[in-house]
Amino acid sequence: MQYRREIEGLRALAVIPVVLFHAAMPGLGGGFAGVDVFFVISGYLITHTILDGLGQERFTLRRFYERRARRILPALFPVLLFSLLLAWATMIPPDFRKFAQSIVGSTVFAANMLFARKTSYFDDDEGFAPLLHLWTLSVEEQFYIVFPLLVLGLLMLERRFPAQRGRLMLAAFTAIALASFTAGLMVRASDPALAFFALPTRGWEMLIGAICAILPTQRIRGWVASGGLVMIGTGYVLSDPSTTPGWTLLLPVIGAALVLRHSGPQNLAGKLLSLAPLTAIGAASYGIYLWHNPLLATLDYVWLGEPPLWITAGTVTLCILLGFASLHLLERPVRDGRLLRSPTALVLGCSVMLAVMLALGIAGHLRWLKPRSAPVSEALGNHAPPGERVWEILPPGAEPLRFIVYGDSFARQYFPALAERYGDGALYTAPGCLALPGLTNFAEQSEAAQDCASRPARLAQIVRERKVGTVIWAQRWEREMFETGSRRSVGKSSGKGWNAVRLGIEQLRHTLPPETRLIIVGNAPTAAAAGDAMEGGYVRCLAFINIVCPSSYPRAFAEGHRINPLLAREVSGLPNTRYFDPAKVLCDAKDCALMRQGKAIYHDWTHLTDFGADAVVRRITAENPVL
Repeated sequence: MQYRREIEGLRALAVIPVVLFHAAMPGLGGGFAGVDVFFVISGYLITHTILDGLGQERFTLRRFYERRARRILPALFPVLLFSLLLAWATMIPPDFRKFAQSIVGSTVFAANMLFARKTSYFDDDEGFAPLLHLWTLSVEEQFYIVFPLLVLGLLMLERRFPAQRGRLMLAAFTAIALASFTAGLMVRASDPALAFFALPTRGWEMLIGAICAILPTQRIRGWVASGGLVMIGTGYVLSDPSTTPGWTLLLPVIGAALVLRHSGPQNLAGKLLSLAPLTAIGAASYGIYLWHNPLLATLDYVWLGEPPLWITAGTVTLCILLGFASLHLLERPVRDGRLLRSPTALVLGCSVMLAVMLALGIAGHLRWLKPRSAPVSEALGNHAPPGERVWEILPPGAEPLRFIVYGDSFARQYFPALAERYGDGALYTAPGCLALPGLTNFAEQSEAAQDCASRPARLAQIVRERKVGTVIWAQRWEREMFETGSRRSVGKSSGKGWNAVRLGIEQLRHTLPPETRLIIVGNAPTAAAAGDAMEGGYVRCLAFINIVCPSSYPRAFAEGHRINPLLAREVSGLPNTRYFDPAKVLCDAKDCALMRQGKAIYHDWTHLTDFGADAVVRRITAENPVL
């Protein structure tokens, strides 16, 4: 295929919006769609590579994959290694483990499926963030495995049906592209992350490029290419994370296809795309793309709030410089055969590089390799109570149970310490669930909402069947509440909705046997009241270079300071019911602690560490020595 400068310029128009999107540039909320332009270009060029090689009788799968390896792998290794060093230097242990998982996914080119299971492209998931952009490499590598075989198979069919030559491939590509686009729309409704990351739902974009490559040559129309540029720009403005993949992606994808088909040296679009700055950036676009996200994500990790413009601009400039260094020191020398000249050297070199990164990633996942912050985290006790992911425990048999812990994650955090002091008990909790007879904090219909709504009745059943002596009920009580049937809001639990919440508590109490003791634990003060710095816990706060982490905050800001007195007053009128306020352990008259005795109280924004939960339970058991 003849070299086309305008394709390099189009690459620049793809990478620049992606970089600016990750740099949080205003007005480019759809800049992430630059990757879709990349996909179209990739499909176009790969198809030309295969068909040109076949036409000249020089195509082999070995040579094809060697070219792909030379293009992709050598430049990837230093990015992975440097990103690992950055993550080791800055991340807290839970985030570093997620990062290590993304290293493993990226080295085996399955990162897209890892992210589809674990996160979203638009989530603020800091452990995955530095390498989140490598999902595109995984999609492309998966496409490169399947696509050449598809082309070869279609060409064999065309030889058997000469009258359909050219039509079979076009029909097949079109049908698969339509199926892929339709699958994306359908899957998005139930699993947006899978629809975003998976090859079957994103392959249509590369197939659009492939269709451009096999369509018959036609007269170039400059106005069509210019229209394509307008469509791309419009797509960058209109594309919306909440509807991706979706119809709006047709704008940049079809726009890129029109540019590929109709831009040329003689028309305006071609001349604009052939400008030296754009072609230079386009040539270095792969390296720029590789480097930008680890650096920008690390900046977000170590700077609380929006960084000053000069720091963001400096980081973007560094990304571009590293991209050009990658082009001149690695990419071109390897592609030209000046480095890793022989196929054997290429295979051995790339295999060793990937094996090293895979081993380091596995070591991080297994916690054999720990970040620099690990000793500090251990010293501060910055970890959740044991069994963080265990939500229900019901000992087998029919023997009476001494106690059951009921509620949401604010209840689950107390269970290990309660079991240590009171002996075996039961746990019946669900994440984010505050359910009362006729009330729920879920505003939408979902399986989780249905399960939550069923819990008060199920609790009463368990208590009666297992003759439970004490129900310890803890919640994040500060919630907006909704009627279970109509989903109509009744207001905040500490405000307009309190009367409904009060009646719900009384109804739940009456569903329990009179002899069953009920202990209601109020809302923990939480670290959220200390501000955004504490969102990831105290050790996470220490990663910020532009603030000093607080050790306490004013008690008047504590979460639950409105509803806890209401709960205490309500409990005083209920039979066989007691109330406990965690704030009397975690706060003094003026302030609520984030650190005490050299230990962290919270391991994230809202949940207690093992040390914090144990401190609360010690006071609960002191006031209730026997259940």
